[in-house]
Amino acid sequence: MTIQQKIDMACAHAGITRAELARRLGTSPPAFQQRFNRGKFTQEELEKIATVLDGIYFSGFKFSDGIIIE
Repeated sequence: MTIQQKIDMACAHAGITRAELARRLGTSPPAFQQRFNRGKFTQEELEKIATVLDGIYFSGFKFSDGIIIE
């Protein structure tokens, strides 16, 4: 699943559009759409998106022995 698909699913769950997400992030919808199309977001940007959507963003590796590398 691409980051764009994840963002779209998160927006759908939160009940907002990408345009509204952009406004809540303090950017214009066209500027956000450009970034969205490229699919290039930093860890910090993804965390901010999650916060705006009232969620938590996480990434990392979790192993069967319980070790987690974030």
